[in-house]
Amino acid sequence: MTSAALANDQQFSIQTRMLESWRLEIIAANNAFIHGQNARAFNHYHAALELARSGVAGLLKASELVSIEEAERQIAALVVTRHNLADLFRQSGQLANVVEHLCAAHEALFQLLHHADNEIRALAQRHSTITYQELLSYIQRHGQHIHIQQTLLLTKYVCICCRQKVAH
Repeated sequence: MTSAALANDQQFSIQTRMLESWRLEIIAANNAFIHGQNARAFNHYHAALELARSGVAGLLKASELVSIEEAERQIAALVVTRHNLADLFRQSGQLANVVEHLCAAHEALFQLLHHADNEIRALAQRHSTITYQELLSYIQRHGQHIHIQQTLLLTKYVCICCRQKVAH
């Protein structure tokens, strides 16, 4: 096995372990959330968020391409975690935190729209339709919010070069 192949296998193994850790944190957080243990749920969601952010950060700085399946899982992990945190804060009536997490999910996808890999850009575009809908749903339920308006403005007018990259 070449050193490049070994490095790729090691990277895949690290990513796989990280996603498994993320999955376990989400399960624990969801269980705590269901049982009204908000502090415990927050701790697990926060741990899951750190893992998901690390995975997406790896996509942003990856010099070597990861599999599209791996990229899909990393992106989905971040969106799911941010939206679960938003749900937790919504239940607690902490609307400013809801907005923070909904916007952060959408903004992270906006960063991925600038990725060098066409498939990762397409994944980001697909997931951004979900985060966009969540932002609109928030506005319908709670009214306008300046952070949401700024986020939507930022991503509504995606530069022409990004639109062309996603289309190709």
